[in-house]
This record gives sequence, C-alpha cells and structure tokens, in this order.
Amino acid sequence: MRVTAMLCALSLLIGGVALMPSSLEAAGWISGIDTYVAPWVKDIEQELWKKDYRDLYANDPRTPQVVALRLLNQAAKAEKANDSLLAQQLVRDALEVFETGVRKHYYSPSEIEPIMTFIRQHAPSKTS
Repeated sequence: MRVTAMLCALSLLIGGVALMPSSLEAAGWISGIDTYVAPWVKDIEQELWKKDYRDLYANDPRTPQVVALRLLNQAAKAEKANDSLLAQQLVRDALEVFETGVRKHYYSPSEIEPIMTFIRQHAPSKTS
C-alpha cells in the first residue's frame, strides 16, 4: 500500500514538473515583449501600464495595451528598416486598437485621449 502511494505521489510530482510551461511556451498576452526595438516603445509601455488606467482597461477583455505595444514594436522595426510608410500604418493600427474599444463601448473617447496623445507624441512616425 505504501509503495503504491509513493509511486502515485512520485508520478504526480514528475508529471507536474513536466507540464510546467517554460517562458517560451507562455501565452503571448501573458509574457509580453521582453525587448523593444526603440526606447520610445518602452516609454509608451510605461505609460500604458500606469495604475491610472487600470479601471479603464477593466472593461476591455482584449488586453489592448499588449496588442498596441506589439504593433508599436513592429512600427519601430519598420522605422529601423527605413520603411516609414509601414511604420506610420502600424502606429495608426495601434491607435485603432483603442478606437475600437470606444466603438465597442469599453471606454469613452475622453478616457483614451491621454493615451492616444501620448502615443502620437512619442511615436516618431507622423500619423494623421
């Protein structure tokens, strides 16, 4: 009986360790982006994760700050590759993430205006 119990406990322990995800297997929306191509993306990240906006994001199930940061990091990559048109489009796409949240009534235009302004001021690509 003791041997069976020990074998069961050992198999659960080994199975549990084997099922633990590594950082490479973690979901993208959990792990975030480890490094950014440009320092301005890091500045925007710090702004988007401020406690001031916690209540704002509570109604949005999409995790908009992660989606926007990925797009902005891609914009920084395009900018680095001298593709300013693509960079501009990606910045517009990042802004659209928040505008979609307004259309879906997750938040109001006035609530996201500080975020939108901050992104426009810090992203080097001029967007209309």
